[in-house]
Amino acid sequence: MMKKILIIGYGDIAERVHNQLDNNLFEIYGISRNNSKKIKNFIQWDWLASELPKIDNKIFHSLVFIPKPIGLDIDGYNDGFIRSSENIFKLSKKISFEKFISISSTRVYGNNKSSIPIESKTNPDDFRGKIILDYEKNQIKRYAEKLVILRFSGLYKSDVTKKPLNCLHRNNAAKAINYFIENDFNFSSYEIFNCSENSTSSINNDSKLKNTGLIFDSYD
Repeated sequence: MMKKILIIGYGDIAERVHNQLDNNLFEIYGISRNNSKKIKNFIQWDWLASELPKIDNKIFHSLVFIPKPIGLDIDGYNDGFIRSSENIFKLSKKISFEKFISISSTRVYGNNKSSIPIESKTNPDDFRGKIILDYEKNQIKRYAEKLVILRFSGLYKSDVTKKPLNCLHRNNAAKAINYFIENDFNFSSYEIFNCSENSTSSINNDSKLKNTGLIFDSYD
């Protein structure tokens, strides 16, 4: 029986997730404001709307939330991470699911980090990092042992001229999401994983993720 996956925030990363998954094993449902990616099971919804979307299917294997700030100011981050996740929690209570994969950011460690600390030592030094950390804490309260948080480093594409200091190719971001869709680890509590490719200035910063068996692809 095919496993149904609901991706909330269906954009570039979600499309890469979709392309990497085995279509014989998984069926993707995508929620977004518009259907620019032209997927079959598309659900139009503004996650800040007061009304919840109508979803015919009520049973999912995994929920994936890929948040995005509405703007770069405090209100934009609160809308993109705090208010949106509150609405999505209301939606999650209307459906059944086994796991919730919540995308976050290494911004919770603060700016100008030459390497990424272990997952338990957060130290945000601007409002963006603090809001994202509050979003993570809220997700932990809501989803408990069903929750996997993936903290993405700066995302880049293959044609980039200069990578972020700590970086993650968009294909590897999708690979990380798929890894936790495809594998059932049955964690006894929520888990948080840094997702950052190794470089000469950032050594072994994804060792916890590597210990699960996931190795990122190389994009030089």
